[in-house]
Order: sequence, then structure tokens, then C-alpha cells
Amino acid sequence: DEIESFTLLKDAAATAVYGAEGANGVILITSKRGNTEKPKISFRAEGTIASPTRLPEFLSSEQHLTLYNEALVNDGKQPIYDPSLYAEGADRDLYPNTQWLDLLLRDHTYNMRYTLNVQGGSERARYFVSGAFYQENGIFKEGDNNEYNNNIGVKRYNLRSNIDFDVTKTTTVKVDFSGQYLQNNYPGVGTATIFKQMCLIPPHIMPAIYSDGTLAGKPGSDGNLNGDGGNPYNSLMNSGYTKEWRTYIQSKVELNQKLDFITKGLSFRGLISFDADMSYIAKRSKTPSQYHAKGRDENGNLIFDEINQGSDVLSESLSSSSDKKIYFETSLNYNRTFDSKHD
Repeated sequence: DEIESFTLLKDAAATAVYGAEGANGVILITSKRGNTEKPKISFRAEGTIASPTRLPEFLSSEQHLTLYNEALVNDGKQPIYDPSLYAEGADRDLYPNTQWLDLLLRDHTYNMRYTLNVQGGSERARYFVSGAFYQENGIFKEGDNNEYNNNIGVKRYNLRSNIDFDVTKTTTVKVDFSGQYLQNNYPGVGTATIFKQMCLIPPHIMPAIYSDGTLAGKPGSDGNLNGDGGNPYNSLMNSGYTKEWRTYIQSKVELNQKLDFITKGLSFRGLISFDADMSYIAKRSKTPSQYHAKGRDENGNLIFDEINQGSDVLSESLSSSSDKKIYFETSLNYNRTFDSKHD
């Protein structure tokens, strides 16, 4: 909604002015500007539903262990599992059938975008102002009891203002401003690690969480949620979160001055631009205590082995960065037609 034209320059003559940076071609994007018309207001609202194109389908615990036993027999070894223990109606605390993708991923997610534009002006001043909001939600499910948002997601706010002033009949000033503010959210463990864990951990190893609310851990592991053997449920729901705030600012002031009083067709152009990119990241993470159930006592209560002794206290790590650029450009231009044939 902000773009007026889109131009791709590929030949050497067109990109020569851009030097070495234009060696692979140049893309010119021209944003909309004002005009000498009555104010025109436009509003656009968009909503989309996104879903995964394709996800892998995994065997149940019973199917997985049946094939595992078959592989052992083919190697001349004895079967070591009783797949019938993992059939329907089994004690899922001791004989789990954890389908990680179904448990941790949504079927679809919702995204939205709102844009408001105002365009118009008079003979002396013309303007184009645009504001937009965009929100994209992640596909992860969120914890019911979490005090924080563990899903991935982004919120983006955009503002653009292009204003042209005719100071005199021969002097034009252009003031352009563009700002973007982003809020990003992530789980405490990287999303690539969580997806890897969901695809690597077999369904019979452990439940996502025990029926009494105890957090499950992989037997024989150290409880590290960032490793391949981490419980993906804990990695998503109980590892903390990361928030990122980013701000982009682009501004430009341009002066165009006709110098026809010196000679017809002569003009001066000068501009200065200021760009800034700033970010602030707050990471709050934790590694909770995790356990593995090895049986039940005479009262039916689960008997646990401790995998690791952790903490539910969120530790905090803060970081920030910024980058600023100032650019100047001046040019003296001469464009005149002689005898209606030559420039």
C-alpha cells in the first residue's frame, strides 16, 4: 500500500552510478507521494489463516516397538519390549504414547494486517501519510498455567510520511520519514531445537507431563532442554521466553532548486538522510526439575527417579545494539533542449 513503483536495473549503464554495490543489479522502490487533490482516505483490513503444508506422521508406541523388536530378531537378537503394554487403555504414565506434533502444534494460526492511508494536498504542499499494523501468531500451543507467552509471534507497527513543499516557484523541499517498530516473542529454547526434539524423541520414551503434574525427563539424560534428548514439552512450555524490540528509522530531507536565472535547464539537488536501527533483547530462561517414573507404589502413586534438579526461577539476560548512518548527496544537473532536437 506504500509502493508507487518497482524498478529492476540490470544493465551496466543503468547501475554504473551505484558503483560496486550495483554489480549484481539494483532494485529501485519508489513510495507514494502526495498530489494536488482533495484528501483521499483509504483503509484496508486483511485476515489470513495459515496452516502447515505437510507434517510427518509418526507411528504409535505399540507400532514403533513392534518394528523395533522385528529389527532385533532380524539381527539374530531377542526382542526386549512387550508392545502390548502400550496398547489402548494402558497406563500412559508408565507406558506412554506421546504424539509430540499433535500435542504441541496447532492445526492453524491467524494473522492480521490493518493499513490506513491519507493522500492529498494543495498547489504549495502535498502529502502522503500511511500507518499500518501487522500481527503474526505462531503455530505452537501455549501453556495453560504459564505466566508468560511461550509462543513465537511478531507485532509490527509502520508509519510513513512523504511531504513535498513548494517554498517558491523554483524551490521544492521534500521531507520523508519512515519508522517501523517490531515486537518479537520466542520460547526460551530455539524453535529449530524444539522441532528437532519433536521429530527425534520416540513416543514410548516419556509422556509430555505426568498425570500428577510432575515434569517428565528423558531417562539417562542430564535434563538439558537445549539438547536433542530434551523433552520438547518442557522446551516449549517450561524453558522461559525471549522478547525482542526493534526500531527502524529512515528519514530524508531533499532540496531541489532551479537555477534558470543562470542558464535555462540548470538545477541543484541536495539531500541528507539519517537511518537508525536499534534493538533490545530480554531473555528470561529456566531449567526446571525433571523426573522419570519407574513404577507405582501400593497406593498407586508414581515412584520417580530424579533426572535433574533445576529451578523454576527465571534468570535474566539483557542485550542491546544500535546502528546509525548519515548520508549526504549533492548534484548539479543540466537538462535543456536545443531546437527541439538535442538535449
